[in-house]
Amino acid sequence: MNESDIIRTLLDAAGLPASKAEIAGLATTYLAYRAAIDALYVVPAAQYADPATRFHAAARLAEWGR
Repeated sequence: MNESDIIRTLLDAAGLPASKAEIAGLATTYLAYRAAIDALYVVPAAQYADPATRFHAAARLAEWGR
């Protein structure tokens, strides 16, 4: 499967229309983007990190300077 086929498959799965020119443009940069995205998951130190998007609903009482 070449880059154009991969792009077409991904866009079809997402329900996004694209012209042949748009697919060709995305296909030229696909490998660089794919490598960059894969690199995000390779960082060993981040494996057990608590993501910033997690919400902790515990109440915290803060003492104000009295």
